[in-house]
Amino acid sequence: MDDASGTAGVASGGTADGSAGGEVAAAQELAAALLLRIPEMAAETVARLTADIPAYRLLPDSVLGGDLVANTEAVLKLFFTTVAEGRAPTEAELAAPVAWGAERARDGVPLEAVLRVYPLGARRAWELAAAGPDPVADPYALVTGLLAFLGEVMPKVAEAYLREQADLDWEQREHGRNLAGVLLAGRPARRAAERYGRTLAERYEVVVLRLPEAPGGATNRILRALRSELDGNPEVLATFKGEGGVLLVPLGQPGPLGPLAPPGPDGATRRLLARLDTAAELRCTAAAAVAEDHGSIPRAQAEASEVLSLAEDLGRPPGLYRLADLAVEYQLVQPGPARDALARVLAPLDDQPHLIATLREFIAAGYRRAEAAEALTVHRNTLTYRLGRIRLLTGHDATDPAGARHLAAALTAYGAARRTGP
Repeated sequence: MDDASGTAGVASGGTADGSAGGEVAAAQELAAALLLRIPEMAAETVARLTADIPAYRLLPDSVLGGDLVANTEAVLKLFFTTVAEGRAPTEAELAAPVAWGAERARDGVPLEAVLRVYPLGARRAWELAAAGPDPVADPYALVTGLLAFLGEVMPKVAEAYLREQADLDWEQREHGRNLAGVLLAGRPARRAAERYGRTLAERYEVVVLRLPEAPGGATNRILRALRSELDGNPEVLATFKGEGGVLLVPLGQPGPLGPLAPPGPDGATRRLLARLDTAAELRCTAAAAVAEDHGSIPRAQAEASEVLSLAEDLGRPPGLYRLADLAVEYQLVQPGPARDALARVLAPLDDQPHLIATLREFIAAGYRRAEAAEALTVHRNTLTYRLGRIRLLTGHDATDPAGARHLAAALTAYGAARRTGP
């Protein structure tokens, strides 16, 4: 008796050369007899799978009635053959079942559903063994071989499935990145989409995303979390570079108001960004613009990028911004004589950045002295002195409504002029 048979005998409750030997021999005889019933067992197992697991009902008939049944028959045959021969399956014999598990990943069958076929097949094998016609044969001796076989096959199938799933996720991510790059460059992308098996939306909301600052290597963790979340949204095309990225979020057709209607209606993109914030465990800052067709995607990206930069220049909190949210400020930063005239108002403060910072915090605090002083970590008297210096140097009083409006507009123009140049 070889080692596999001896181990089976000991596991069944006897000694390798005692009464358990007869039980093992009976199990081997029973396994050999059950080889004749493999087609029946495979058909019943696949029928149970399709009845109990919705994922299998989505597979085409060619897979259900062909590959899946044939694969199940082959696995059952391998099991009964190895038990009948009193040995463990070899690596070469396990290669095919492992490869079939990876194929199910490409079919979109969840891992839990892929592994379910093995205990179902084992249960049917046990039922047939327990109901065998030979009252002398002990079906319990079959359990050792059954459990050993499942212990060999299932971990390897799971490993191959997960490896294939990772490859598929990478492929899908690369396809999405490539399509996003083509569309953002203003080039036709339909042929590439067909090649990748992807369907493009007619309209997209272009979202320019800035990742929050994170200490150490946390930025890489945030990127992985965002990519993982986006893997579950394959219709969203994404490309990341550095600490930012661009998302193309599909939109439905416009309503009766056309481009005047709220985009989305402001729902899909916000829900997606909320999930990304949760995944990153930090709030991101983003800006979005609607592209009514593929040709207008580059323009929408440029608009969203400018809105994002503007929101950051203005010190706005993390969140999603659109042109309508910053329309006045957006108009102020457009190059021209009006912007230049406003920017020159703060030119006397060029060599005193603490006064620029004071004005920015005073405006951000809603012109409330206590909150501004706290944000600047200075005494209120120091804040009052600095506001007086700003009035003296610029000729505009930040504590007066008219002067406050003028200085707020000047600060926006000043920041844009320094960022983009004349």
